[in-house]
Amino acid sequence: MDAVAYRAAMSKARARSRLAAAAVLSLWAMPLTGTAQAATASLDVTISGIKSAKGVIRLAICPPDTGFPDCKDKAVRTASLPIENGTARMTFTGLPVGTYAVSVFHDANGNGKLDTFVGIPKEGYGFSRNPPFRPRAPKWAEAEIALKSAEFLSIKIRYIL
Repeated sequence: MDAVAYRAAMSKARARSRLAAAAVLSLWAMPLTGTAQAATASLDVTISGIKSAKGVIRLAICPPDTGFPDCKDKAVRTASLPIENGTARMTFTGLPVGTYAVSVFHDANGNGKLDTFVGIPKEGYGFSRNPPFRPRAPKWAEAEIALKSAEFLSIKIRYIL
């Protein structure tokens, strides 16, 4: 093989090699079709029975095993909702499908915490599934909801003092 033929053969080989590399890179960069993406859902929450328009409603959407009802920094979402005509409402979108429990309280004085007197709430509070009153916070199973797609949740605020 003479030098000209050798150069031509090498040039073709390099071109094929570059083409193959480009094909591999383009396949790698393409999004994979048919792969599972994390399913998301929405939750429309309405809180009713609020005694006064003072302050805000504080809400936390708690995933399992995060210290419900006070999941603090582990909440999937938190919100401070304005009160209008004894109700507060918000729709949360883009939530991962799964199980959650929702806790709310009426932060009437705006201090960011549920005020208590000897352990008894002085401000209104509530939970998903509206569990009955007990002299303790509800357990996870009593407030657990399954979030699959678009869900609606109604919580009634309870006042003790």
